[in-house]
Formats: sequence, structure tokens, C-alpha cells
Amino acid sequence: MSELSKQRKIGENMSDSRQLTTLVKELDNTLRTVKSVDEYLTRIAKAKEVLGKESVRISEEIEKNKNNLEQSLLEVGKFVQVALDDIEISDEELDAASEQLKLFSDGDEEAIVYAEKELSGLVEGTYWERYWSGLLGRLKK
Repeated sequence: MSELSKQRKIGENMSDSRQLTTLVKELDNTLRTVKSVDEYLTRIAKAKEVLGKESVRISEEIEKNKNNLEQSLLEVGKFVQVALDDIEISDEELDAASEQLKLFSDGDEEAIVYAEKELSGLVEGTYWERYWSGLLGRLKK
């Protein structure tokens, strides 16, 4: 594979991983928003005497739809995570990333400490665990 092809492939992998990582993070935000519907439904329940019996029926329908939406979001989240975790990380990509991290750090030790911090708490086998683990291995060489 030519150097230009390698660079293009690295760029595509990084672009895909960033896009999918953004989707994973946005899922968390979206789920928090869905959870806020519960607060609203609680307020509606407290005002049911003023709003009337119809508000109870509508609230129950909202609750059902909220639960369906939440389950669907969790399902798509799993799909996104699997797609992210399936992205291959090339040696060239890790080599380039380790060099970049060294440039933006104050020496190898600081780069290692940073990579160890990023690696901590990540689930084994996930994209970012493999990425930071590979990067750390290169930094320690």
C-alpha cells in the first residue's frame, strides 16, 4: 500500500471513529432528555385535578411512548458501539498518534501519563481501549 493510501485509510478510520464516538456521546445526552420527560409527567400528575381526567390518559400515553423511545435509543446505541468497536486500528495510525501526542506533551513521560489516564476505566476490547492501549505500548518503547 502506498504512503498516500495509508494516510487516506488512517484519515477514514479516524473520521469514522470520531463520528461514531460523537453518536455514543450524543446518546447519553438524548437519554438524559428523555428522562426529563418523567419530571414533566410528575408535574402533570400533581395538576391532574386542575387539568382533568383526560390529562391522566394523555400522560399514560406519553409514558408508554417515552419507554418505547428509550428502548429504541438503547438498541441503536448498542449498534453504534459495535460498529465503533469493529473499526480496525493500524500500526501506522498508532505510530502517527504517538508522535502527535509526544509533540503536544512535555516529553515522553507526560505523554505516557496522559495515555494511562485516558486508558483507565475503558472496557477491554472496545475501540478506545485498543487505541489507547496501543498508543501507550508505543510510547513505552
